[in-house]
Amino acid sequence: MSIVFVGGWATSPQQYSLLPESARFLVPFTGFDPKELPELISEGGDVLVGWSTGAHMLLKDCRHLFELYEKVFLIAPFLSFTDSFPTRLVRGMIAGMESDPAAVVNSFHENCGETNPPAYAPEDKDSLIAGLEYLIASKIEPEGVFNLPNCTLVHGLNDRIVRSKAFGKLAAVIDGADILNIEGGHKISETQLMSIIKG
Repeated sequence: MSIVFVGGWATSPQQYSLLPESARFLVPFTGFDPKELPELISEGGDVLVGWSTGAHMLLKDCRHLFELYEKVFLIAPFLSFTDSFPTRLVRGMIAGMESDPAAVVNSFHENCGETNPPAYAPEDKDSLIAGLEYLIASKIEPEGVFNLPNCTLVHGLNDRIVRSKAFGKLAAVIDGADILNIEGGHKISETQLMSIIKG
């Protein structure tokens, strides 16, 4: 099975033990520029997965490529990050990245429900700040409804980053997709993830 996984802000392959071995693991900002994503996934495959910011990027810029995959899973997707995570908090994270970036990244991972956060890489600082600026500015403003028949929208019921209201706002403009609400936070467990992908 060919899997392409597009992660979120400050994602690291260290957060997963199995997925990087079986999937193309793409990390926004520190691994690629958002403008490059359509080309990076254009070969298609069996399964396309976007988590959080990765799900947002896929829905915003790559919907026309979903048909190249048998299944598409958007986990914790959002139309606008600031629908549930206020701009002032993101600005606070940016300010914190200037003084203590490791603390900001670690705190974010903890809020995601990450039990074993990866170590912060100092060389990622500027890219991660650019990612936060992206999250403030990037919005999907649909004109009508998106028809995504091979797509599943996944939401953790205890998600503290993309809360139920923001997820519902996105789900309301998508037609044809399955919706899967599961126990868990913003970062669902790898066991859950692999079960969803292979289910």
